[in-house]
Amino acid sequence: MASKLRNIIEDIARDYLNSALTLRYDICTCPACKNDMLAYILSRVPAKYVTTEEGALHTVIQQSRVEHQAVIGRVIIEAIEVISKNPRHKLKEDKNKVFSLLLETIKENRGLDFTHYHQELLKRRIAIRLRANRMETYSEYLRYLINNPEEYDKLFATLCINVSEFFRDPEVWKKIRQILKNIVEDKIKSSNPYICIWSAGCADGEEPYSIAILLKEILKDKTYNLHIDISGTDVDKKSLAFAQEAIYEKNLIKNVDKELLDKYFEPQDNCWRVKKEIRSMVNFYYLDLTGQEYKKNVDVIFCRNVFIYFDRGLQEQILMKFYNALRNDGYLVMGKSETLISEAKHIFSEVDLDCRIFRKKEVNSITSP
Repeated sequence: MASKLRNIIEDIARDYLNSALTLRYDICTCPACKNDMLAYILSRVPAKYVTTEEGALHTVIQQSRVEHQAVIGRVIIEAIEVISKNPRHKLKEDKNKVFSLLLETIKENRGLDFTHYHQELLKRRIAIRLRANRMETYSEYLRYLINNPEEYDKLFATLCINVSEFFRDPEVWKKIRQILKNIVEDKIKSSNPYICIWSAGCADGEEPYSIAILLKEILKDKTYNLHIDISGTDVDKKSLAFAQEAIYEKNLIKNVDKELLDKYFEPQDNCWRVKKEIRSMVNFYYLDLTGQEYKKNVDVIFCRNVFIYFDRGLQEQILMKFYNALRNDGYLVMGKSETLISEAKHIFSEVDLDCRIFRKKEVNSITSP
């Protein structure tokens, strides 16, 4: 009996396609569209036939998966793009229109405007909640939000993923320590004893507390009659409440030297709590970067790993507002995964590109593009 041939590329492509469509609620993923996407992929990726009787079939499939992964991945993106824009059946609803309505409802009911956030990132995050609630469409989820307002807390926890730790990216903090030291020395010599530092998008508070610890170390228990104002702001009210409690698990303080740990933390319920002398240096409050007014005459603004959520237009607006909030020669610290958009390079100069630290240019030093 002749052995039955099997195109293992089809098996691999189907697995990859199913995985790629797992959280796609913004397009039609019905069986007909899935089959059309698979057909598109197979028409562009050469078949590889093996016999089903082959003993090492699993090994062959795994080898082929590695060999063709890049090609299949690229074609899958094309297939999803082409078929989703030209389905061979009439769509029941305009998914993009309903998604926009969902964002507008969130804005009206909770005051958070996500319309200028990266849409693809938002869709992936909201898709997590749809899947958790076993829903298939944005319209289903919209109705659920309206009838179950407690879902907003879970949605915002998903949208505002707070990944932080004390002294995150230690090499950046070495540079920050020197900057803070210079600021302290300048303020002591000047007639302005006011130091203002703002952590925008402070999540659970690790960053502003790290700043406070560094300043304590620099001052060495001396005050020099300096007034220090450290602010931590965020749109996640639960994170702000957590930050005020200042109790952290051990994995979040892994970058804290033992000397600093003993000096500025106290053990509590298998965790560590920031001591009162550091907690009293930081003020936390709610602030939406997309709409509310900013502080003025700030010496350093930390806004790390926040810009990844915003589209280019909103980045430009916020960077200009940061520029206006900073004092002359004030510093802006961004996340290591972020880049300063080209327009902003006319108003900020590089201090350390690797650490993503920039400095406000004086007005008379700004040249036209």
